[in-house]
Amino acid sequence: MGIFSSWRKRAGDQAPAARSSKEPATAPADTEEPTPAEQTTTPSVTDNHSANNEHSSSSPDSTDSSDEAAEDLFPDEPTDTSQPPNQQTLADPLVGMLIDDRYRVNQLLARGGMATVYVARDERLDRLVAIKVMHPHLAASDNFVQRFRREARAAARIIHPSVVSVFDQGVVAGSGYLVMELVDGPNLRSILNREGALPLGRALAYTESILHALSLAHRTGVIHRDIKPENVLVPADGPVKVADFGLARAASDVSAATTGSVLGTVAYIAPELVTEGEPDARTDLYALGIMLFELLTGHTPHENRTAMQVAWAHVHEDIPAPSTVEKWIPTEVDEFVCALTARDPIDRPHDAQAALDHLVRLRAELPDSLLAQRSDVGPKDVEDLTDQIRLRGETVALPVSDRSSQRIRTKAPTRKKKRRTPVLIATILTLLIAAGAAFSWWWFEYGPGSYIPVPQVVGVTSEDAIDTLKALNLSVQRDDAFDDDVPANIVISTVPGPDEKVHKNGTVTLIVSKGVEMIEVPDLIGTDGSEFEDTLTAARLTPGEVTEEYSETVEKGLIISTDPSPGQSIKHHSTVTAVVSKGREPITIPNVVGISEDEASSTLTDLGLQVSTSEEFSDDVEAGLVISQDPVADEIRYRSDSISLVISLGPEMTTVPNVVRMTEDEAVAALEARGLVVNIERVFAQFGRVVMVEPGVGTEVRVGSTVTIRMV
Repeated sequence: MGIFSSWRKRAGDQAPAARSSKEPATAPADTEEPTPAEQTTTPSVTDNHSANNEHSSSSPDSTDSSDEAAEDLFPDEPTDTSQPPNQQTLADPLVGMLIDDRYRVNQLLARGGMATVYVARDERLDRLVAIKVMHPHLAASDNFVQRFRREARAAARIIHPSVVSVFDQGVVAGSGYLVMELVDGPNLRSILNREGALPLGRALAYTESILHALSLAHRTGVIHRDIKPENVLVPADGPVKVADFGLARAASDVSAATTGSVLGTVAYIAPELVTEGEPDARTDLYALGIMLFELLTGHTPHENRTAMQVAWAHVHEDIPAPSTVEKWIPTEVDEFVCALTARDPIDRPHDAQAALDHLVRLRAELPDSLLAQRSDVGPKDVEDLTDQIRLRGETVALPVSDRSSQRIRTKAPTRKKKRRTPVLIATILTLLIAAGAAFSWWWFEYGPGSYIPVPQVVGVTSEDAIDTLKALNLSVQRDDAFDDDVPANIVISTVPGPDEKVHKNGTVTLIVSKGVEMIEVPDLIGTDGSEFEDTLTAARLTPGEVTEEYSETVEKGLIISTDPSPGQSIKHHSTVTAVVSKGREPITIPNVVGISEDEASSTLTDLGLQVSTSEEFSDDVEAGLVISQDPVADEIRYRSDSISLVISLGPEMTTVPNVVRMTEDEAVAALEARGLVVNIERVFAQFGRVVMVEPGVGTEVRVGSTVTIRMV
């Protein structure tokens, strides 16, 4: 400890000259740890103000935020530490030193209450690294050194893109040191101070990376214990990185063993650490939930209270949902944050992997437009927020209740004075009355007495619920939501829930039913049947059975009809069926030749064909029967197509004309004109006249029949 002891002694003697011109005027460059006695009697702040590290490997210690960071990681010369004229600059004794014949210390990066971080070059592997050197007052505890080494070995086993890697450990000048990955980028505290609240998608992405790191650490048995923006680094590329695994545990365990108190960053400390001092994996999830609340809203819960008030609130008050600060934050994110920050560890996710699985599903369900939204909380002036930064980012020592090691000392009895003046008695009574009045005022205005149970208004009308709440002087906010079971205008639920506590001047949110959500069936007639399912799903309706029918008017593949019909209002998620066209129905033409006209027409009409007929004489086909058809049998036609039938009139008939006394030529001409065949018989043939016709004149015969005439 020699080199550090003399350095710290000289630093104390020459404090004004040793302070860098860049350091804040409100705090020294480093703060000595309080003595055990101080830690036991009152909670004390043991770390410095947050620094806006633009390049860092980790915070200066696991429970402290760093001082101002070096402005450039890769200078040709050490960081400028020039002082005003007539002031002497105190050189850091480690800068320029070669540690373990391997690590050449280039410059100071940051300093806190537990450790100092330097930029060094690993001359064996020719790379820049960060070296964290624990302060000498910690080295005086053999218990801490042993725990420091054990936790460092455990942290070195965590190899993950979202974890700052630990490469080596050792001892220099009596103080333990860690060699760590050098990360080019700011910590989350710097980003919050510079940008304000982050967009929802970015905040969830950072949280997911941290959960990946915590999941691996928890599986290897390492609990971080000090998750906060100061311990999350944001490189220029790649995922965020969590620093200082296990170091908070080493420091806090030693503090608990020696002072009866535990160390923790009060804004993020879990209730079980305050009451019992025993952390587990769910302790990290609580701190992560607080940090996500801060990334979304720009503020931590209970931000404007003292350290002890905040610790009391963690134990006795639920963390509010982020939407109570920023109304646009969705319910799903509220539920996730509240699950992480449940006061009872049993109500939190059982480990980081369970929380990670929940978050992955949550991010996938949120639309891009919502992920891009952010709270209207802008950058902060760090110099004007010293107290808030101290409360959010610094570590305090908190007494742990129910520890057997704590003792109460009593004073030895003293001889009672015989006289007590009336003035003294009156003063004491006055003070007691004033204290009682002040306590009563606090109890009923801000303490537990100021909280009342939320009345049971679930299941009543919104008007009755509002009247009930306003009668208790509670403010009311109404949110409407569809519900399949609760009738319209009836209260579905309240936030906070029935019988939960709310401040007597607080606000109760009523979730009021809008009834069953009704959706109008979209007009899908004539649209492509292949898009039926997607269209209905987008309309939040359930696609039902799709059947096919032939249609003479609707093209094949298009929707003919839906049930329910377009424009009808139905319950959301109701089933809608559709009929899709198969196009025109094909028909195989039957053979109707040889059957009666009526039978043929009926057969063809029943098939949906249009029938047309014509008539012809036929010597072979009986009258009234079909002689022929067009198209012929077995050809393919479609409904409404035409088919022509030729109907038989039977054989064509004529009567034998009177050709008696006609000349041969006249008789032949008259008979052939009737379609008859003439047979001539001649007897003497002296006169050249017809004397007889067979069959006789006027006889009805078929056209084409033979008629015999006799000539004389």
